[in-house]
Amino acid sequence: MSALVARVVRQRAAAEGLGSHQKAMKYLGQDFESLRRQCLDSGVLFKDPEFPACPSALGYKDLGPHSPQTQGVVWKRPTELCPSPQFIVDGATRTDICQGSLGDCWLLAALASLTLNEGLLRRVVPGGQDFQQNYAGIFHFQFWQYGEWVEVVVDDRLPTK
Repeated sequence: MSALVARVVRQRAAAEGLGSHQKAMKYLGQDFESLRRQCLDSGVLFKDPEFPACPSALGYKDLGPHSPQTQGVVWKRPTELCPSPQFIVDGATRTDICQGSLGDCWLLAALASLTLNEGLLRRVVPGGQDFQQNYAGIFHFQFWQYGEWVEVVVDDRLPTK
């Protein structure tokens, strides 16, 4: 698609409200509600085809597929790590966030900042996501990117060691 055509398509989508507060863009066309419904109907937990649970998902340098730090990593769901996992309970504070061995302090600092604004936190981390009712191994988040809201769908598999 030429740059001109792409710009016209973006302008038309924006005119229809796509990317707005009420109608976030769907990253890679993934629709949270329909994917969750498919998983619930089939009884199969979601596996994100766009971000597979594999060694290269951890990075390419210090935490790359051949790094000694990533050897022995096993991808598990929270339900495999504890009997009653919880996502966000009674709000969130900056002290709830702890860094592990990944070099992701930039992300954790941004998340800690979100906890200072409850409304914005709820925008980025929509409610109705937990490990009890309608649990299907799928979660979604919304990010402000290049002037529009983008909804990103992820599975709940975590790298563990």
